Amino acid sequence: MQFEITSDEGLPIRGNIDAPSHPRALVVVVHGFKGFKDWGFFPWLAEALCTEGLAVVRFNMSRSGIGKNLESFDRLDLFRDDTYSTQIADLMTTVRYAQSRFESLPTFLVGHSRGGGVALLAARTVPRLVGLATWSAISHVDRWDAATKKKWRAEGYMDIENQRTKQMMRMSTAILDDSGKHDIMAAVRTIDVPLLVVHGARDESVPLEEGREIAKGARDASLLILGSASHTYNAIHPLVNVPRELSYAAAVTSHFCNVYA
Repeated sequence: MQFEITSDEGLPIRGNIDAPSHPRALVVVVHGFKGFKDWGFFPWLAEALCTEGLAVVRFNMSRSGIGKNLESFDRLDLFRDDTYSTQIADLMTTVRYAQSRFESLPTFLVGHSRGGGVALLAARTVPRLVGLATWSAISHVDRWDAATKKKWRAEGYMDIENQRTKQMMRMSTAILDDSGKHDIMAAVRTIDVPLLVVHGARDESVPLEEGREIAKGARDASLLILGSASHTYNAIHPLVNVPRELSYAAAVTSHFCNVYA
């Protein structure tokens, strides 16, 4: 089932619900930077978790850059001014909608990359949250060195190439101004539900040490390191086949959710 709800800014948040007849828990999946709900493994993951008795909601952040054409970054005007605060607000809007559809179910968050960081930042305010799983999550919001930020502020924008589409995706300084408001590791230390941290040893985008840091800083965390896994668990877009690293990450996440549901 597809849905469309409205963000705090009045922008569309488009998503999908996959649910079995009698789900044991609700899982909200959070995509990362330059990601979207239909990228690579997300539809497959939703189906895999649904098969294990879980209701799954995946959605596009309102400023992800993805518009009505769900496979194209055709709203780079929105992407330009995206911030962590906006993403947290979008996640909470989606959680409220999802919980209204599944009123009695315990809730889990599963976040990939920046989406993992956003899930960690939002966790304290999610009602009925009983567990959280991060895949390749960032442990800090400030991803840029001093020289890059100085040039960025001087020019008023920074262009990032999307290696898959070859588009130049422009970011204003809004995210720089917003980053100082958020501390992922401070948020981790306040989370009082079980945390599953999954990270690939071959992650080329987010160092494994960030996963270790998250697990070490949490009150109740399990760390799964997949020695041969990349940032996307060796999956590509479109998903041609299911790598064993992805299959294993999904199986462990499903088990985690069903144990704590």
